[in-house]
Amino acid sequence: MQLRMAMAGCWEGPLTTTTEDEAAELFLRMGRRELDRAYRLAGLLLADRTEAEDAVQDALVRAWHRRATLRDVAGFSAWFDRILVNDCRDRLRRRRKVRFLELDAAREPEIRDPFRELLDRDEATRALGLLEPDQRVVVILHYWGDLTLAAVAERTGWPIGTVKSRLHTALRKLEAELGALARREIDP
Repeated sequence: MQLRMAMAGCWEGPLTTTTEDEAAELFLRMGRRELDRAYRLAGLLLADRTEAEDAVQDALVRAWHRRATLRDVAGFSAWFDRILVNDCRDRLRRRRKVRFLELDAAREPEIRDPFRELLDRDEATRALGLLEPDQRVVVILHYWGDLTLAAVAERTGWPIGTVKSRLHTALRKLEAELGALARREIDP
């Protein structure tokens, strides 16, 4: 009964199923509902299709191992977002420590990367790449994810004041970059 109610979205509170199979079935259903949105979120944060796929997969594995920490089935989306965002933040930080070398393009087949294409044609999205990882997370969750600042704080685990501060700093950086770009276009 509890499993059916949780799957229908009527259950609130922790899930204490009678069998591991029921818990696995519920986790898979909730996880499947989040995959497309999670992939787009990771893609915007990381600006790379392959890395976004890896981040979502790693987040799903982590979520599965931490499923006992899910206190409220109704909060699955926020709980999973927090795991995914933390994974993306770790990946963004590692980029600073690891230097990536481009492989010879002639050896690899051309693979269409929708996130790279978006960055290449949209100035505002490209400017996101200039932000610190934590600032980028806040901007994307707030504006792309259409989340309130309180919801962003919940998903990141940061105090609301930290979220506001990072958003403010990020918006100032974006404004400066896009303003400079506009001035260059007007006065070449």
